[in-house]
Amino acid sequence: MYRKNKSQNGMVIIAVLSLLLNACSPVTMVRPIEAKHWVAQASFGGPVVGFSGAAIPVPFTSVGAAYGLNEVSTVSARWHTTSALFGVAHVDIGYLRQWRAQHGLIPGLSIMGQGSFMLDKWERNFSFYPELDLNAWWNLRNKPHYVYTGLTNWYELRATGTGDRRQSPRYIPAWNLGFALEKSKWTTRFELKYLAPFSSHESLTVDYIAPGTKGAIGFYVGLTRKF
Repeated sequence: MYRKNKSQNGMVIIAVLSLLLNACSPVTMVRPIEAKHWVAQASFGGPVVGFSGAAIPVPFTSVGAAYGLNEVSTVSARWHTTSALFGVAHVDIGYLRQWRAQHGLIPGLSIMGQGSFMLDKWERNFSFYPELDLNAWWNLRNKPHYVYTGLTNWYELRATGTGDRRQSPRYIPAWNLGFALEKSKWTTRFELKYLAPFSSHESLTVDYIAPGTKGAIGFYVGLTRKF
């Protein structure tokens, strides 16, 4: 009985997170890493929910690393630690490519392709979700810090889900706005997201904070260490 309840809980987590959380990475990578260098990453945060009269971000965590292949290309991998605590192995593998550097007020642009791989430990249910991010950033004058924004495009490949339930919607976007405080070795990012803006949360028991009855506002903090 305990095993069955654990499995059911894992499936609930997959269903809810795939709708409102996996539509985007915890903290968006927008600029390439310096060539032949790598960084360690950690992030904390999630969708904002109403709890005991207060609005707080769900404390999801992840850790990862990225490596600069050259001046414009970076590969990355991320392990979702909170998902693992609930029995769901969740790994993201990504590739970022800079389109152009910033010129004056014209922002730097990049694109990132990413795959999310998930496997629950009880029933061995495997899921794969492709993602495409479009990013823009502006360096602050005379400072290494920068602001950024972007659009995450997350896709559900399966037409039906658990219990032959029809998957809808199968395209789930998310918009982000962030600020990066960059030092010589450390970078701290603060990011707001509007997750799944076309997906209704009225039928969910969780009180997600959003402008209306669709999607959820998310808040994240990311920490990066350069090597």
